[in-house]
Amino acid sequence: MSDVKFGTGGFRGVIGDNFNKENIQRICQAMCNIAERRQYRKEICIGYDNRFMSENFAKWCADVFASNNFRVELFQRASSTPVVMYRCKKQNYDYGIMITASHNPYQYNGIKVFVKEGKDASVEETNEIESEFKTLKHENIVINDKLVDKNIIYCDYIDEFVRSIITNQNIPDCSNLNVVFDSKFGSTVDEINLFAKYANLKNYTIINSTRDAFFNFTTPAPNIDNIEQLKLNVKLANADIGFALDADGDRLAVIDSDGNYIDNNYILALVYYYLVVYEKCTGDSVKNVATSNLLDVVTKKCGYTCHEVPVGFKYVSGKLIETNALVGGESSGGLAMQNHIWGKDSLLSIALCLKIMATLNKPFKDIMQELLTFANNYHKIIKDKQYTYSDTKEKEIKQKLFVDKVIPQHRYEVESTIYSDYIKIKYSNGNWVLIRFSGTEPVLRTFVEADSIKECNALIQDWEELLDI
Repeated sequence: MSDVKFGTGGFRGVIGDNFNKENIQRICQAMCNIAERRQYRKEICIGYDNRFMSENFAKWCADVFASNNFRVELFQRASSTPVVMYRCKKQNYDYGIMITASHNPYQYNGIKVFVKEGKDASVEETNEIESEFKTLKHENIVINDKLVDKNIIYCDYIDEFVRSIITNQNIPDCSNLNVVFDSKFGSTVDEINLFAKYANLKNYTIINSTRDAFFNFTTPAPNIDNIEQLKLNVKLANADIGFALDADGDRLAVIDSDGNYIDNNYILALVYYYLVVYEKCTGDSVKNVATSNLLDVVTKKCGYTCHEVPVGFKYVSGKLIETNALVGGESSGGLAMQNHIWGKDSLLSIALCLKIMATLNKPFKDIMQELLTFANNYHKIIKDKQYTYSDTKEKEIKQKLFVDKVIPQHRYEVESTIYSDYIKIKYSNGNWVLIRFSGTEPVLRTFVEADSIKECNALIQDWEELLDI
């Protein structure tokens, strides 16, 4: 038995180590105890992805909630995280659960906790779960087989979720488009097929579409190091566009017809640009501190404000609600907007990209160029790099960064320096650097945005030399 710690994307751990039946059921019992004290509704929706034993962990969670007399909606097949968030928001459940470790390697699994309106649980809420967890022992976990049989209802809301995107976003006929999807062996295949059906997308291919709990020994993330197969298939199919999703369907990257990799920094800005300029929508935008300034430039030119928040989509959705902003997202591949869920959603991003292509009747690369031209010929490059470390090295780095507050010699005039659970230095020329410990895996990450790849590499090297990493 070991303690659990929630990060920016829920609690994640190595399967069979700290992610095990005992810990997961103690988390659920902690949530039941909190729900009893706070007089929450005793209803919950529980979903799971394609990871190793995810369906078993989901059932073990359901057993605890059902035994505590919750009415439990347990998905009868793997789904994406956004589907579960959708159901929780629609029913306004006080709690929801998704068993997934998102884009992390196959050794990991995790549990995401949703609260009122299907939002990611706040730090205060996960802290309360952690505190309650520490008070519990194995014998405190309630299991009652009669209540399990009575209170668990098997459900499936995938079709309803896909239809909601088609209807709410007014997705046009996409029959003229040729698309390749890379589902990364994840739980989004059924959603992609349904979307293709309802959007009349007749010419499409899905690669890596079978369940593989090892993800072919690759990381199930749509990043630049993991899209060569998609590039090849886009070329072979002479496709108009390619989409790479992560294992639980909340991150996305795009490949255009020339094989260019387009990350969410550009997709986020493009969606905002299209909605304001072409659909005459109004409202601010939201991004996290690791996201390109491109969205700032586009938003300002449209006459609105771009709000910056810490890493963790709970902060994006919170600011989205607070400011009634139009779009919010982060560089790692997540996008959310009004009239949908309060979380990032790959299928929403895909639907909007295809809508833009079908409506403007242009190749995606030309649409991207239109965006950059509008953004005063924006040319900056964003780059990130991550590092593993020993326990001793972690303490040394944290001492240097957050206690001694040592930083490299500046290359440009400083506009501002922000200290939180990260350090971000903004320069007056628009360049910036961010360094932080990941909230979902044991790595240190640096993010930089500068005028050239040479300058990006130089800024990263400054921190590598300072921290000896």
